[in-house]
Amino acid sequence: MLHTLQLVPQQPAAAQAAALRAALGRAKVVHLRGLAAWQPPAGWPAFYDALTEAAGQVLHLDEDFAQGNARTGGKWIEVRYDAAVPDDAAYRFSKNAQPLHTDESYLSTPAEVMFMHCLVQAPAGGETTFVDADVLWQQLQQYNPALAARLLGRPVRFAKADDARTRPIIARTPAGLRLNWNYHCVDPAESAETHRLAEEFRQFLLDHISNTPAETAIQLAPGEAVAWWDDQVLHGRRAFRAAATNDRFLLKSGFKLTADV
Repeated sequence: MLHTLQLVPQQPAAAQAAALRAALGRAKVVHLRGLAAWQPPAGWPAFYDALTEAAGQVLHLDEDFAQGNARTGGKWIEVRYDAAVPDDAAYRFSKNAQPLHTDESYLSTPAEVMFMHCLVQAPAGGETTFVDADVLWQQLQQYNPALAARLLGRPVRFAKADDARTRPIIARTPAGLRLNWNYHCVDPAESAETHRLAEEFRQFLLDHISNTPAETAIQLAPGEAVAWWDDQVLHGRRAFRAAATNDRFLLKSGFKLTADV
């Protein structure tokens, strides 16, 4: 599931992007390392901006929290601790653990690959966690096959701000299992039965997946990045220690890959 990609000093963005696309062709999650050894911090955003532009068709996914998560048209989403925002108001500004989810559950025009790079590492904690769809399915089959059967292929509408998407939480496709999940984005207008299903799946993740060997944890150091197929893994975040605003600071975007993957 996981591949580590060592970034090559002074290599053009097109070549770095080709290496990333190749890595994504054989892994669901790619950990990019080595940039901090040869690029000063001031150059990291520009480097990753060029890399993602060369890797595929970038989507502008930024949302304005203060405006009800309306789209801003910006490419990069700030995922950072903000001491002025209550911890229970928004996970992207919180130091709390973030439950397992997919980023694009509610997006009518989703990217394929999500990409996040680290500017400031939390003083402690804050690992990004990933769960392979195949591992999740195995755990469901082992611990709650009845829930697995109810989840598979059942359409659920997810909504946020002015966007919405209807997909099964777990779908079986010719290319393999695909996921679409965010407990907090299940449309309030969905049926009571669907909300019960979502609650049961949420509890299953807490009981059998989170903080177990089913998760793969990556602690992004400053200058490092991670790319992942959003519908092939669930991801979350472990709680972290922070006191001041921006004690943890990452930038996230997403893109559709070019046809060679």
